[in-house]
This record gives sequence, C-alpha cells and structure tokens, in this order.
Amino acid sequence: MDLQLNEVRHPNPVAQHSYDNLIAIDEQKAALLNTLHLFFDADKVNKWHKKHHHSKLAFFENIVSGTPLIILQGDVGCGKTALAHTIATPLGKLLDKRVFCFETPSNIRGAGRVGEISNRITEAFTQAKSKVKGHDIGILIIDEADDLATDREQNQAHHEDRAGLNVLIKQIDTVGREKSNLAVILITNRLKVLDPAVVRRATQIISFERPDKEARKEVFKYIFTGSDISGKDIDELVKATERKDTAYSFSDLIQKVAKQALFKAIEDDKSFDKNLYLKIMEKVQPSPSIK
Repeated sequence: MDLQLNEVRHPNPVAQHSYDNLIAIDEQKAALLNTLHLFFDADKVNKWHKKHHHSKLAFFENIVSGTPLIILQGDVGCGKTALAHTIATPLGKLLDKRVFCFETPSNIRGAGRVGEISNRITEAFTQAKSKVKGHDIGILIIDEADDLATDREQNQAHHEDRAGLNVLIKQIDTVGREKSNLAVILITNRLKVLDPAVVRRATQIISFERPDKEARKEVFKYIFTGSDISGKDIDELVKATERKDTAYSFSDLIQKVAKQALFKAIEDDKSFDKNLYLKIMEKVQPSPSIK
C-alpha cells in the first residue's frame, strides 16, 4: 500500500502553544478534551461507577461499549482542524501517557480504481491501530470527512463511494468492538451530507460557529495584547467587524487581517494599531460560508 498516515507524537511544545492560542472556543476545547479523557481513562470511569452507583447502573454500559467517534462540524476557519491536531498534547498531559495523532492523507480516495477507496480506508485504520502499543493511545483524524462519509442515498453516490462508506462504518465499529486505544475524529463543514449511519455512531458532535460579538472581543484582546490599545478601541473593532450577511471567521480576523496588518506595520516601520487593522480589513472580505 502507498498510503502513509501523517503521524505526530504528543505531548509536544509546538502543539501546546498552538492549542493555547486557539481563542474563544473554550467550550469546544473542554468538550473534546473531556470526551477523549473518558474514552481512555477507564479507571476514572469505573471508580465513579463504583462510588456513586455501586457498579449497578445499567445505563453505564452505554459508555463502556460506546463507539470512540467524535464529529467536529461547522463553518470554515473556526478552529475545527486546529483543535483536532493539538488536543492530543493536553490529553497526554492529563493522562500522563504518550499519544500518537494520525491524519489520513489528502489523497485518501486514491486514483479511482475499483476497490481502492475501501482498501485505503482499511489500511489507514490498520496502520493507526498497529502503531498504538502498550499504554500508548492514538487519535485518527479524518479531515473533510464528507469526501468519505457522504450519505448513501444521494443520487450522485457512486458504487465505489458507497462501498468505501460501508468499510468506513465497519472500521469504526471494529475500533469500538476491539476496544483499541484509538479514537476517531471526523471533521466536516457539512454535517447534513454525512450518512446517518455515521452520525448515529458519534459519541459526541461538537459544533463550531463564526465568532459573535463576545468572541470577537476576545480575539481582538488576544491580537493586541502588548499594544497600547484601549477598551474603546476594542469595542470599535468589534463593531467594525459586524456583518449582517456572512460573518468573518476566526482565521479571517487572525490569519488574514491581523497578519497582513502586522507585516504592513513592520514594512512601514510604524506601530501595529487599530487604525492599521481597520485599513487592512477594508480589503479583506469574509471567507465564503460552507454549510
């Protein structure tokens, strides 16, 4: 097989730095970390069961036998992929374990040969499971999951796509059944196109939205930390970035506008301030929404 998973070992300082700099998505960060923690910390879960229910709570089996699948869904540029790629570091520190983060390649579908999608999906899961040994744990990330998990009932669904989806579902079920130390994170901008069988298997679906007023305020406080900006300036930036139609995404505000403004400030040998940010923002349109 020519399929090669991208592999990163955690905890590591680069991932921790990136995780810490994910602004205004604290709720999503906490939800993902808590769910992964419960997936992998069987002692914590069992001690809770014994302490509070004398190990007799029938519904407890829903956690023990659950499928280790999480779906991150929402608009572009809102932190889904960045969080998926960095969560393994705080998780590893919390569990005091080594965590391997695997990502399927962009060419996971292959060249379109008969049976290729199915074989490559199988190979991705096989590789990930084989590399998680002993007390180590792993996270398999499948970005742009709608490429593999599109609803089988859609008219344009090709036979090979349907076969690949069936294999994906089978592999997810196998991870849960075998109790492998592996969790699966699917990332999508379009939850509604995913096959219901995949969505049903998710232990949790975490949604990401473009920043509202309060979130933008957090973003601007982060961007201008260390500058002479005032609270009034922050409020002005929040108001200036309000949109009635398509809102700015987190990446629009940080990666596009703020970085361009910073480059311009350095080039012109002037301070990085609100006015420069607003000047650059006038030239940057919000990223198109994909839902």
